[in-house]
Amino acid sequence: MSLVERFEHGGVEGLRVGRFTSRINTTCIVYRIGNTVIDAGPPNQWRLVRQFLSERQVGRLLITHHHEDHGGNGAAIRREFGARVLVHPAGRPFLARGFEVHLYRRLVWGKPPLFEPEDMPDEVRTEDGVRLRAIHTPGHAEDLACYIEPDRGWLFTGDLFIAAKPRYLRSDEDPIREIESLRVVLTHDFETVYCAHRGVVTDGRAAIQAKLDYLISLREQVRDLRRQGVQIGEITRRLLGPEDLLTWVSRGHFSKRNLVEAMARNGSHVD
Repeated sequence: MSLVERFEHGGVEGLRVGRFTSRINTTCIVYRIGNTVIDAGPPNQWRLVRQFLSERQVGRLLITHHHEDHGGNGAAIRREFGARVLVHPAGRPFLARGFEVHLYRRLVWGKPPLFEPEDMPDEVRTEDGVRLRAIHTPGHAEDLACYIEPDRGWLFTGDLFIAAKPRYLRSDEDPIREIESLRVVLTHDFETVYCAHRGVVTDGRAAIQAKLDYLISLREQVRDLRRQGVQIGEITRRLLGPEDLLTWVSRGHFSKRNLVEAMARNGSHVD
């Protein structure tokens, strides 16, 4: 069952689409500022995304990262509207040559067609003077980039934020690099976060800081328990609780244990 919601905040339009919602937010938001679009939405929601974008000219699409719920309609938007599609250089091989899309992801979001995007420049400017600067923020994905509007205090975060206290992790994510990326964005001046799943977070700086503090604290707890000889499975149960249906459905690709293992494996890399 598809969900659709439209909203506007501070001059930014948003379209939330998704097949269903659950304890993990599987809906995605396509943002629009004038003729500039940020993230393309999942391929199985193309009909709704196309209807939204057809209201006016689409000049460019900025993709925060290559995952199917963010770049999934990139090829269709370029074909339908003739828009330039821009992504961090690290994302081009994924979009051009493809990447693994697990069964549960194909069911929730669909599988995107291949296409060749362009490299995102350091800054783009919309026709009404909005400036969007790219900040490389790897961790969730190698090519993840946030887009900041320094004059208005906006930060489009893709999947950098989502929640202040995440309890699950994909097996291909690196939370230690994510800690570093959170620190990087906090060196910039912003207040409002436009998250691709959570939506508009008006106290965005505080929310980003809260996530950073949580991840650092979790890392220290994991390291302390490992020094005591506690096994990963027991640490996971103590700190995050037992695994649940999400882990089973994803066959372990998305789990609490992944988060603990990554912290234990990489913890010494962060001060």
